[in-house]
Amino acid sequence: MTKMITSIFGETLMLANRYRGCSADLLVHDRYDFDGINAYLIHTPGHSAGSMSLIIDNEIAIVGDCMFGVFKSSVFPPFLTSSKDLIDSWGRLIETGCTLFLPSHGKEKTRDQLLFDYFRRK
Repeated sequence: MTKMITSIFGETLMLANRYRGCSADLLVHDRYDFDGINAYLIHTPGHSAGSMSLIIDNEIAIVGDCMFGVFKSSVFPPFLTSSKDLIDSWGRLIETGCTLFLPSHGKEKTRDQLLFDYFRRK
């Protein structure tokens, strides 16, 4: 459904919703470790080129729009810039060992839900 909407209205919506870009305060190409706490950022592009996820204690991942928590049977977001990058990012998230994933939209997702979508789409 979102592919149809994007193909019909995508360019018009992009032009109507342009915003001025900003400069990054911190660039993370792979991983950024925080001092004093067991947490780090990893680059997880796919939804957008600059997406990042925060990994806490290798148990919880705050993933933003790298996953979508609205649909019960899927973590796949409705809009993205690159399916390949998204699937690769899911692989990186799986490697963290996290068991709970917190997306920007919807409910939390489990490792099993991520694994199911990852292997289904890889």
